[in-house]
Amino acid sequence: MKPSERDAQERKAQAQGLYDALSAVRADMDARAGRQMERWAGLIVRPEFRPSAYNLADYLALDRGALVPLQAPFAALGLASLNRAEPHVRASVDAVLGALSMIAGTPCEPPPTELFAAGPARLGARRAAHFGARRGGPFTRMMATLAQPARDGASAMALLEAGADCLRIDGADGDAQIWARMMAEITPLRAALSRHVPVQFDLGGPRYAVARMLGGQGRLRPGDRFEIVSKMLKGDYPRITLTQAAQFDALREGMQVRINHGKLQGQVLRRLDGVVRVEVTATPAKGARLKPGMVVSLPGVELDLPALTGHDLDGLRFALHHADAIGFSGVQSCADLEALFAAIEAELGAGAIAQGRVPALVLKVDTARAIYNLPELLVKAGGRLPVTVMVSRPDLAADLSFARLAEIQEEVLWLCRAAEVPIIWAVNILERLVQEGTPSRAELTEAALSHQADCVMVAAGPHAPEALTELRDILTRADRHMAGGGARLETLALWSARTGHFG
Repeated sequence: MKPSERDAQERKAQAQGLYDALSAVRADMDARAGRQMERWAGLIVRPEFRPSAYNLADYLALDRGALVPLQAPFAALGLASLNRAEPHVRASVDAVLGALSMIAGTPCEPPPTELFAAGPARLGARRAAHFGARRGGPFTRMMATLAQPARDGASAMALLEAGADCLRIDGADGDAQIWARMMAEITPLRAALSRHVPVQFDLGGPRYAVARMLGGQGRLRPGDRFEIVSKMLKGDYPRITLTQAAQFDALREGMQVRINHGKLQGQVLRRLDGVVRVEVTATPAKGARLKPGMVVSLPGVELDLPALTGHDLDGLRFALHHADAIGFSGVQSCADLEALFAAIEAELGAGAIAQGRVPALVLKVDTARAIYNLPELLVKAGGRLPVTVMVSRPDLAADLSFARLAEIQEEVLWLCRAAEVPIIWAVNILERLVQEGTPSRAELTEAALSHQADCVMVAAGPHAPEALTELRDILTRADRHMAGGGARLETLALWSARTGHFG
């Protein structure tokens, strides 16, 4: 046998072996995804979301442990390594199987090419519906937060002229009268610009924060101590109370405490008679202050509080009649979604959701529990009404860790791609530029990475228009480098198909 013939035979044998291995992975995925869809069947009311749910089920069921050893041999044969299969999992696997069968000399029918376009087309339509049609700017849309009337911030027109595609109202503060004034500023601009400017109204959700403070006006540094108390009385150390009694009740010796999105970190030394003593373990070099209103996080602690507060219900009533999308803060479980759906129909009447008479829903993911439950949340929400995901990085960093943040943010992005659901990054983009007028080098680099999302949120601030202009330029340049890389297919740490949580 000539060397060329021997090489051809070896290539065929290699392809056949890879075909057999991938076929086993495909069969396992098919079985697991089928079982998952049976469990999800009752959640999906909207038929248009069923293909998205099935692709998500395929994505979760795909055995990455079995696939990783096959990726390098696939590449050696000039085939796709399946590291960018999120938008069309089953079609991608079948396409590689088809190519392997041809190399092995036993060709089979390849998947129809339209299967590769269907998922991205659904995502594109949902992206345009939520953020508005692309107007010649960067692929990633920009959402600008509208400042409350009494605060220092740019006008809605200035934000839109700077490139904002859509606007956001933070419903954590204010009341119906203030929100109506903000909407009154937006409405005439739609006519002036000859386009619909989508408005997202975010509910505030439960507030986990410092309520009151006594003593200790100076900066705290590692080794200093303060106390968290149930009732405010004078003590030997600075003292604070919390807005949520359940959070105070959960404090135990050895537990970590993070305040102001992790800028001040501490560890509980002891708990005695309604007083919890905390030793500071980490702060910036200049130290950190304690102030009322600062966010308080207890990493690893799950608090089962209602996601809808009384203030949220006021905001929900307003948003249902004025907004294009409603941001649901504090959502952690399907029970939270049921409570929201009930509140919606209490305001708009039974059947309002099924009849499509409600704004789109934005799941604001800001806790570890919400991340872990995200697949079910996506299907539960997307099965009833149009849905988008917003990743709140400051809150996630405090609830999880800064070290894991980038990894988790990327995994959430993959999951949303598989579910064909748009994703918004609310990640303090160009925060220093927004507030002070000059950016840091680190936040410019971070802004370039945000092009992976469907939309990026810019916070309210005096220099928000400048930040939008800078961000638009960064995203436009990033679009030129968007070709997919060659990253290895990684195991999904949070939703692995082998953990028993799925499949």
